[in-house]
Amino acid sequence: MSVGEGTLVLQREVVRRWIEAFNGHDVAAIVALYAEDAELYDAGMRYPRHGKDEIERWFTTRFRTMPSIAYRPKSQIFGEEDGRQAAVTWTTAGKSPRLLGQGWLSRPFQVDGVIIFTFRDGLIERQQGYYDHLATLEQMLPPLKWILPRRL
Repeated sequence: MSVGEGTLVLQREVVRRWIEAFNGHDVAAIVALYAEDAELYDAGMRYPRHGKDEIERWFTTRFRTMPSIAYRPKSQIFGEEDGRQAAVTWTTAGKSPRLLGQGWLSRPFQVDGVIIFTFRDGLIERQQGYYDHLATLEQMLPPLKWILPRRL
């Protein structure tokens, strides 16, 4: 059973608003796009965030510590079969958090990745972000390139 055009339009709108709110660092607008019991996970997290309160704290901290971070979407794929998922490939760039409280130690970074959104009733039920977290850390902390084993 294919998903209706109205559902796809709604999902595209939610993704568009999420990217716009993220790039505007508008935490309230981002959190409004999630279901009450939503789950947020990204490769840089130690554990997933559950519910709007934890998601709000995550984004508040992310934007406070990385005020220049922004997403540039590359492509979007919306699920035709069950109509519940969308994948967005992106490049994100910005500057790392201040190291040891020193702004001059903040380093630029850029990484490609993908976000998979799962929707329920027009809201984000689950979000999973995947990217090469180690490559990001190596850009933020250049000495790691010489400490960590070489990757293929």
